[in-house]
Amino acid sequence: MNHEAFTEAIDAHLAAADGELTRRSTVIDGLLDLRAEAATDSDLVAEIDGCLGAAPGVSVTPTKWWMAELRRLRAVADAVAVAAPA
Repeated sequence: MNHEAFTEAIDAHLAAADGELTRRSTVIDGLLDLRAEAATDSDLVAEIDGCLGAAPGVSVTPTKWWMAELRRLRAVADAVAVAAPA
């Protein structure tokens, strides 16, 4: 996984988040993009898969949930990057 590209993708999603609700399709598409970026890290993919299964709503998702999950995924990615051998 390219940590820098992954965190840049998260930053882009955080910057685009606006309002109280986000279309669920936007959330799912964002998570799938992040999953593709993290494809070589099974722990991070598992975390993203958990988000995909837990995403609330039918047509919209609370933006607060989306932003919290993005921040959590960044923390997981940071931990993975620190633990990775140089």
